[in-house]
Amino acid sequence: MKAPSTPAPDPSTPGGGDEQSPPANRPDPDGDLADTGSDTPVGLLSGIAAAVVAAGGALVWWMRRRRAAQG
Repeated sequence: MKAPSTPAPDPSTPGGGDEQSPPANRPDPDGDLADTGSDTPVGLLSGIAAAVVAAGGALVWWMRRRRAAQG
């Protein structure tokens, strides 16, 4: 068996790492819950969707009325 070209590190040598706790373990100074939601304006999107549905319904009603008048 061929020996490796570079020796492996000594397993008893501790690795250099950050000794501080991760940010998730620090308490929130304001005491609030985590902000996990999105900033999507749900009211605006719902209003636009309602306007599109109303416009579509009005166009369907107008086309049916127009076709009924022609024939």
